Amino acid sequence: MIGRAHQAASTPRIFGLELSLLDREALAEELLATPHEPAGAKLVATINVDHVVTLRTDQRFRDAYDSAWRITADGAPVYLYARASGVRVPERVTGSDLFATLVERWDPKRHRLYMLVANDEAARRMTRILAERGYDEDTLTIDVPKFGFEKDAAYNEELTARIRAKRPTHIILGVGAPKSEIWAYEHRHALGDAVVLCVGAAIEFTTGLKQRSPMFMRRVGMEWMWRFGTEPRRLFHRYFVRSFGFILAVIADRPRAAELQARND
Repeated sequence: MIGRAHQAASTPRIFGLELSLLDREALAEELLATPHEPAGAKLVATINVDHVVTLRTDQRFRDAYDSAWRITADGAPVYLYARASGVRVPERVTGSDLFATLVERWDPKRHRLYMLVANDEAARRMTRILAERGYDEDTLTIDVPKFGFEKDAAYNEELTARIRAKRPTHIILGVGAPKSEIWAYEHRHALGDAVVLCVGAAIEFTTGLKQRSPMFMRRVGMEWMWRFGTEPRRLFHRYFVRSFGFILAVIADRPRAAELQARND
């Protein structure tokens, strides 16, 4: 099953979750080198503001996060709240940065990859990028699942069987949140022994289908502004309506986080 990261019992939590205390370099090395024990899929989740909001209302998403093996602070507000709550996360580890690091370091002699991506062009471009690193049809499979695949039991049975047959070391889901995390959790027993990474828009950034914000905006936590400027219709509700739910989540969580912090002082 998807295993949890068992950190010290006294580790402060936010929103009831234990965050990884590794920086991006250390986490990438762990994901590249970790033996797949205990057996089962290991979900790596990257929590941002929208995820926090969704966790308040979507129990299936909550179950996926509760079972995650590693959880990183992706969004700047999440990172800042974690630090204020006494969680010693060394830096933000975004899904996009983590995925870009792994793409540069995956080795076809050691790592077998299975990816689910949103469209054919992303599949073609990602295949080309990884082929340049030595990947072929034996070590890399990229599928574009049909629309609404997560609701089709027969299709998912066939898909998970294809995944198991390829024996991937890493399964990368780029079909959106909360769909990716929920699908990984609900099919965890059928995926084999693999690290499962849900990467959001990271595949589109890596393949050039979308342009990521300049580095200075990422460093100051303003990447969301760039993304809104490039996709205002799609992202207006997320950033200017739904995001207020993050404040409510912090208000609800703060007494518990403060109590845990006090215990550790």
